[in-house]
Amino acid sequence: MMEIREFRPGDVDALVDILKANQQYGHPEIDGPEAMLRVEECVAAEFLVAETGEQVVGMIRGTYDGSRAVIYLASVHPNHQRQGIGRALVQEIAHHFQARGAG
Repeated sequence: MMEIREFRPGDVDALVDILKANQQYGHPEIDGPEAMLRVEECVAAEFLVAETGEQVVGMIRGTYDGSRAVIYLASVHPNHQRQGIGRALVQEIAHHFQARGAG
């Protein structure tokens, strides 16, 4: 069973592994552990994680600035792709944006 939830600091290592597995970790200063913790503190940001059982398998990040909602990073571990996880992450972040006022 899959759960989509808010990012937690303990997710950092698993998320770095997912980004590396998908060759999306070219800039640790932007996507690394310290950056993830900064994103968690940003009020404009949405940072969601997909988990199956106890394993983190995907993530999505975006922002809503009061006018425009933007998804700027999504990643699902290669072993869990083509299972609807990415689609579920996009749908859930869209719900979060709508709850904040995005059209």
